[in-house]
Amino acid sequence: MIEIRGNEEVLTEGLARIIVPRLGSYVREDGKLEPAWMPVFYNPEATLSRDITVLYLSARFKHGLHFIDALAGTGVRGVRISLELGGEGVLNDVDPRAFHYIKRNISLNNLEDRVQAFNQEANTLLNMLTFTGIPFDFIDIDPYGSPIPYIDSAFKPLGKKASLGVTATDTAPLTCSNARKMLRRYWHRCVDVDFEKELGLRVLISNIVLRGAAHDIMLRPVVSFLYKHYYRVIFETVRNASLSLENLSKCVGNIWYCPESLERGLVENGEGEVKCAIGKPVLIRPLWVCELTSDKVVEDMLTEVARYPWIQRHTVKMLNVLVEEASVKTPYIRVDKVYSRLKKNMPPFNQLIEILQQHGFKVARTHLDPRGIKVDGDLSEAFKIMNALGR
Repeated sequence: MIEIRGNEEVLTEGLARIIVPRLGSYVREDGKLEPAWMPVFYNPEATLSRDITVLYLSARFKHGLHFIDALAGTGVRGVRISLELGGEGVLNDVDPRAFHYIKRNISLNNLEDRVQAFNQEANTLLNMLTFTGIPFDFIDIDPYGSPIPYIDSAFKPLGKKASLGVTATDTAPLTCSNARKMLRRYWHRCVDVDFEKELGLRVLISNIVLRGAAHDIMLRPVVSFLYKHYYRVIFETVRNASLSLENLSKCVGNIWYCPESLERGLVENGEGEVKCAIGKPVLIRPLWVCELTSDKVVEDMLTEVARYPWIQRHTVKMLNVLVEEASVKTPYIRVDKVYSRLKKNMPPFNQLIEILQQHGFKVARTHLDPRGIKVDGDLSEAFKIMNALGR
């Protein structure tokens, strides 16, 4: 019998029952939960991330999997992977209090025969597990802050073909609110753009892809999103030097941006001549310039939803938006900034999208910014249409 203390509660997420510190004790004056105040980190807003992990692994691995959750907190992600997918693996956290919760949550869900708890520094554990002979199918890196200190170690225990889940909660440097930290941590000089949230995602991906290439590992992002305070990327990985080089050559390039005319676009291979309708373009590099999300992978995930009736409605909504976004490669446009430059009022979004589509443009809403749309085509012509629609 596992004792639940007075300052604790048991929550249900998916098929998992999880012992956590009583959430009501860590609510701020504005009524919001502050997980950072808790003795062991549990964030209900990351349920969407864990739902998406389950759906991805369900679509990707049909015959069981070995996994590592290197920064597990309460262990909820790994417990769900084991219960909902039959996975076998390792839950680890360096904090002794988290290790205490992980062990109890493994026992509470009767997973002692499938899941092992560790109390190690994450890099130490990942390096140690490299020599077990077990090819791990999925490794998850979900720290409080930047994932970069753990990425190189995470590559080592991966199987020949595997997957890597990465979360980054340091959205301030990634969106250039902290330019010095961006340069120091991600080797990228900040440029003032209107699509800074997408820029942050592309910086994160390119940095991890470049680090993987140094280990002869090819990484391809198949699910990428921003939700609330965190970025989340799931990569498919292949241990192959030739594929890694091909991936770098094709997908690490430039974004060009015209500060005066607000045009923008992607240039693969870091090549190509671009011109602005007004002024000169700024080149932003090196950046990931291929797809952020695979529509095929997300469509496969959506077919899995029926098997998991506890998946949240807003998780499904996010996946549907990601499928729509995947069809448009150009970085999103802040519509409010366009109309501010035009000194006109914005038309309704649906009307704007419909008119642009009637003129042959491929258009999609973006989850990254409620004020943004993604448009493929000649943006100088698109802006003329937008001008005519303004009031």
